Amino acid sequence: MSRPARAAVTALCRALEVFDPPAARRAALRAHLVDRLAVAAGSPAADRVDAITGALLAEVSILLTHVRPVGTVDIVPDPASAVLSASVLSRLPGLGGTARTVRHQYERWDGSGGPHGMRGPDIPLAARLLALAATLVGHPQPGAAPNWTVRQRRVEELLGSALDPDLGAAAHLELTSGEPLKSDVELDDVLDGLERFVPPERDSPVEALVSIGAAVRAADSMPDVLLIIAEQARRALQASTVTIGRLDHDTLEYETLLNIGDLGRDKERFPAEERHGEADHPGLDTIFEGHGFVRATDDGRADDPGIVSLYQRGLRSEAAWPINIGDSVWGVVIATTRADSTVLDHDDLATLRLVATHIAAAVTQAERIAEFEELALRDPLTGLGNRRVLDDRLGDVFARPPVDRQDVAVIMCDVDGLKIVNDNEGHAAGDELLVDAARSLADAAATVENSTVCRIGGDEFCIILDGGGMLSAHPVSELALKLFADTGHNRSLSCGVALVTPDMTTPGDLLRAADEMQYEEKRRRKGLPPLEELPLLPDRRRTRRETSPD
Repeated sequence: MSRPARAAVTALCRALEVFDPPAARRAALRAHLVDRLAVAAGSPAADRVDAITGALLAEVSILLTHVRPVGTVDIVPDPASAVLSASVLSRLPGLGGTARTVRHQYERWDGSGGPHGMRGPDIPLAARLLALAATLVGHPQPGAAPNWTVRQRRVEELLGSALDPDLGAAAHLELTSGEPLKSDVELDDVLDGLERFVPPERDSPVEALVSIGAAVRAADSMPDVLLIIAEQARRALQASTVTIGRLDHDTLEYETLLNIGDLGRDKERFPAEERHGEADHPGLDTIFEGHGFVRATDDGRADDPGIVSLYQRGLRSEAAWPINIGDSVWGVVIATTRADSTVLDHDDLATLRLVATHIAAAVTQAERIAEFEELALRDPLTGLGNRRVLDDRLGDVFARPPVDRQDVAVIMCDVDGLKIVNDNEGHAAGDELLVDAARSLADAAATVENSTVCRIGGDEFCIILDGGGMLSAHPVSELALKLFADTGHNRSLSCGVALVTPDMTTPGDLLRAADEMQYEEKRRRKGLPPLEELPLLPDRRRTRRETSPD
């Protein structure tokens, strides 16, 4: 039994104790009896725990419906109430077995019970134990003790019809030869007894992850969810970095959704386009097969490609685990430590597996599945389309006849000074700069119908004006510059505009033209002459790298 499950049981029992003290007393007595019966029947520990917690929480629906059982004899079984209670319990961490026990407590041995008409040994053992203990306790008057003689006679009447006859035989031996039945049991004693089923705390960082569930539920967006999980994982593992990526089964690569931690200058928190395959990340094929790995320079062979990769990246160790959704491998979570840091081992791999489970749970939440699917086409930091959207839109444009491509324009934009902000103020400040730039570009483009704004690289954006480009492209560019300048001190963009011309046959032709215009604009602003005015060396083509103003 996990500590979160133990805490959830305690909280619900305390609520029941406040709202309906007689129900809490019945719950404690049922749990005490069910424990005795489970031991007498030789039940496995897991069924024993489910039976005890099920006995404690069998009436948790009282908290929701405010309907209390009445009377002093058998209460008419209410499978609907059991289903309601089970539905509540199934949503709590580690109480799946408890939920099944409560749901099936009114099934009958002969198959005439509910809610599913299960028969004989098909009924979960914990539910059969609960049914036996609940029949023994019954519903005595508040403050009164059960009439054990009457209750045991009632059990005998129901053996073979409602109750498991084998469990009944074990109960008879226990109750006739063991200690006398108690008439009252303290709830605190039962709850304290659950502690023996909770594994002792280990010297492990796993406990640092227990807050993930609540934090994820409180998050407003999927990028927030990823940040929360990655940050908790980094702290738990004492890792230098944690990366979450989505697998592309067609290219056998993973696309990075998030990097967090001690990021180098070539890494971004929410990269617009960062992909890795087996060639630059050895061991990735293991992830695609659904298995994790951990490796470290301390104990690896110098000729091992994975160890060589660690040395090349300045790392001491690396652990990775697949994120499984249903029967497919959806993504990967990777933790690394720097060369001068601690080393990750197989215990940490187990922690990473738990992290992957949290990510998978977040993905499968119904209200967020759609948002996760959008990540394939959306930049998670800015909310704009990514490079795939750009390629799709321009692919559609160039699939038309040349006459129908007229008046299409693209505006290529760079955020000036992003690297300086990242280096001097940190990646969070750089993220803020990119978000403000994206908002300015989107607002400017919104003045033209059929416009699309994409983030295609670290500081690179592109606006597609599918119609009206001749008249609108330069005004949109100028408006974007003004809007971004208004967001903060010394903020600027470098923009280049290009229109589709008859000699352009591919999207690349259009993008190169816009890129060159953007480059010319950078040179103009720095007071440098246009490229065509620079002399060419004999038999050599001038390159942008040779003439870079940066």
